[in-house]
Amino acid sequence: MDDHISVGSRSFFILRVRDTNTLLQKVQPEAFARDERLPYWAELWPSSIELARSCLEEMSLQDKSVLELGCGLGLAGIVAAAAGAHVRVSDYEPDALIFAQYNALKNLPQHVVDSRVEFCLLDWRTDQEPEPVDVIIAADVVYEQKSFVPILDFVRRALKKDGWAVFTDPDRSTGMPFFALAEQLGFDVTLGSRLVQHANKPSTILRGELRFGGQHR
Repeated sequence: MDDHISVGSRSFFILRVRDTNTLLQKVQPEAFARDERLPYWAELWPSSIELARSCLEEMSLQDKSVLELGCGLGLAGIVAAAAGAHVRVSDYEPDALIFAQYNALKNLPQHVVDSRVEFCLLDWRTDQEPEPVDVIIAADVVYEQKSFVPILDFVRRALKKDGWAVFTDPDRSTGMPFFALAEQLGFDVTLGSRLVQHANKPSTILRGELRFGGQHR
């Protein structure tokens, strides 16, 4: 089914799974035991809407190289490309990339997708030599504390020294500890929050920008 999403002054149409319960039933016990692997990618989360808005209205992305971690349905990466960035849209789940690619083609001109958008499988735990980028963006990826160190280690390796990373997350118990750990590990962290309306429900979304220590706008 299609969702009509307003991002700033623009509209985007995002295809998503109609019934995620069907996907839940297909989760293999061994995969869940190894990674607690659930089809979170199949939902359109308020955090991704806020991240998309930030890409469009708060970040200067023209001609920047951008990596989206955990793209899910692809909204934020699509908006980053619409804002002029060269975007690598990544996820751990192959099915997510299929939906993200479809949504990119639905919302962006073919030549933009061909020249400025790449889709790739990525596991931040094992990708040891990522191609450095100007900006890293991610929504709803810090919901498990065991992921904090691998994510921040990946950011340190994948982000150019003068670049920045933006994470958005619902105002839940794991968000602030993640940003606190980022500070402990030497990142400069700027925090903010915003109320996002989605599916007739308000959600407070935390936004954190990470830069290497000593880097300022």
